Amino acid sequence: MALRFIDGFDHFTTIAQLLYKYNEIASSSYVSLDAGRRSGSNAVRLYTSSGNVSKTLDEQATWIVGAAVKIASIPSGNGAIFQFRDNLGNAQCSLCVTPTGALALIRGTTSGTVLATSANAIIGNSWNFIEAKLTIADSGGVFEARVNGEVWATYTGDTKYSSTLATANSIRLSGFPSAVQVWYDDFYICDATGTVNNGYLGDVRVDTLYPSGVGSSSQFTPTGSATNWENVDEASPDEDTSYNASETAGHIDSFTFADLTALNATIMGVQANILARKDDAGTRLLRAVARVGSTNYEGTDLTFSDSYVDQRTIWNQNPATAAAWTEAEINAAEFGYKVQL
Repeated sequence: MALRFIDGFDHFTTIAQLLYKYNEIASSSYVSLDAGRRSGSNAVRLYTSSGNVSKTLDEQATWIVGAAVKIASIPSGNGAIFQFRDNLGNAQCSLCVTPTGALALIRGTTSGTVLATSANAIIGNSWNFIEAKLTIADSGGVFEARVNGEVWATYTGDTKYSSTLATANSIRLSGFPSAVQVWYDDFYICDATGTVNNGYLGDVRVDTLYPSGVGSSSQFTPTGSATNWENVDEASPDEDTSYNASETAGHIDSFTFADLTALNATIMGVQANILARKDDAGTRLLRAVARVGSTNYEGTDLTFSDSYVDQRTIWNQNPATAAAWTEAEINAAEFGYKVQL
């Protein structure tokens, strides 16, 4: 698996849309969208410790997370940038900014046991790319924080807060106390499995691309627009106003996409997001499809409910070459979905 989740927040136009993709938004009145760290990009802005956004995945002992972070000012109390939470709701560990601007590695919540503190301090109102790696264990666990590629704090020992679990399944982005505003952009989550993307990715960016034209297959029935790609090209989903539908196993829609902005950089992976629902009783399955050359490569089964949910498939590498994607390969590829069941 390795790379598990990415979000640049550029495709959101309302806070309500975050719930398509995130499992929890606590106190949404303290969550907003704002300008990101690059021209024309978005970030999610959180303020007060009541404002937070959580992504739940599966149980893992090791997680690596990173995001571009801007803090309006240094908080009066510990403010959590990342919290690693288990399925009982415990914060196994928290990466915090202290009232001195230092980063603190804390077992538990913001008021838990301080494991290590950085000598360096965060400067307010500036973007930094902050990453953390946590391996949860009673002994021999590892908790580390990096800022702009440099190790600021590290600890080896007891990183297990829970009395019963040595895993975490949820990553929480948090606001800070005293209404200090915090911005997050270019967010990624990796686990330690697989052979690629199982460690720090460094300072990365997440680019959002939308369907731009007809692909090699248009087998779903369109509603709203005459051509399938026009029903799924909007940044702000309109749900049942324009959509494509099929109940036939094997049906595929694939689309061309707008080209990437020239990056001249390593591409860590491609994430296909599918916003879909089923409209009748029974189990329905979709698979994401990447079409490279003349071959379709399918992702794993995705299960949907009666409500619209954003499901994702990540290709860490080009499935046609088993090597890192190139810009040219992504620009030439088609992406879409298939009815599996």
